Amino acid sequence: MRLAFIVLAVLLLLCLLPLIVALGAGLLAGPLGCDTIAAAFRNCTLLGADVSDALTTAVALHWLGLLTLPCAALIVALMALLGAVQLLRRLRR
Repeated sequence: MRLAFIVLAVLLLLCLLPLIVALGAGLLAGPLGCDTIAAAFRNCTLLGADVSDALTTAVALHWLGLLTLPCAALIVALMALLGAVQLLRRLRR
């Protein structure tokens, strides 16, 4: 059972990763002083390197959340079900 929880937790993290990356890129763009044009960033320099394209790509990853968030909800439901089964087994002892 413990292994199942660990596997489901890792899968849940992988499902939430596109949103975490998109939020992190959006939060990083502000302090870097990026110019926002439509949905793209320009003039983003980090340690002397232009990271505009990388930040724009990372922010666009939130669209992948349309696929991964329903999977994350299913994983949370499975974790709750496994937790309930484990609790019932302990109460029967």
